[in-house]
Amino acid sequence: MLYLPLYDGVASLSIGVDSLSTIDQPLVDSPVRKKPVAFYGTSILQGGCAARPGMAHTNIISRRLNRECINLGFSGNALLDLEVAQIMSEVDASVFVLDFVPNASVEQMGERMETFYRIIRDKHPDTPIVFIEDPVFTHTLFDQRIDREVKRKNQTLNEIFNSLKKQGEKKIYLIHSKNMIGNDGEATVDGIHFTDLGMMRYADLVTPIIKKLMK
Repeated sequence: MLYLPLYDGVASLSIGVDSLSTIDQPLVDSPVRKKPVAFYGTSILQGGCAARPGMAHTNIISRRLNRECINLGFSGNALLDLEVAQIMSEVDASVFVLDFVPNASVEQMGERMETFYRIIRDKHPDTPIVFIEDPVFTHTLFDQRIDREVKRKNQTLNEIFNSLKKQGEKKIYLIHSKNMIGNDGEATVDGIHFTDLGMMRYADLVTPIIKKLMK
């Protein structure tokens, strides 16, 4: 498996092989490309600060599940733009994972979250849709403003999620972030973007849930 850069574009690519070797189509799908898992989120999801492309948590999850993961991570711009929901709805996914809270404001969630969800749901009435809370960033321990912001965002996410459940929405799930990245301060580069350890911990939390929903 060859992972291209997470941020840089590729102008050219050369692969050298032994003179007696050949490159052919694989005999098995690895990963399986049918019914991918579609992720939407922020620079964290995009893979910001992973030491190498294969350590982005969507790539870790893809390897563990042997299933293609579509990474729609937009650095600083997971703002619940409805056009993105329309594009996502074109994917015949096994699971949709919505991890926008680190970027979206409380106001944006109030204005767009339900509509964003319904655009996807209308085209995929039986596909599981997963929402993920904002990580409890390490600097919330001493930055009261960030602490209040994270709590307020997660509270808003939970309120809208519970409202959808009360309206009778099925196959929607919420992953809480309490133990997502641990409490040792080793999971982020800058208090926000994950180190490889943070990526692994995220994958440890999310993968079993997605695996169960894929069945």
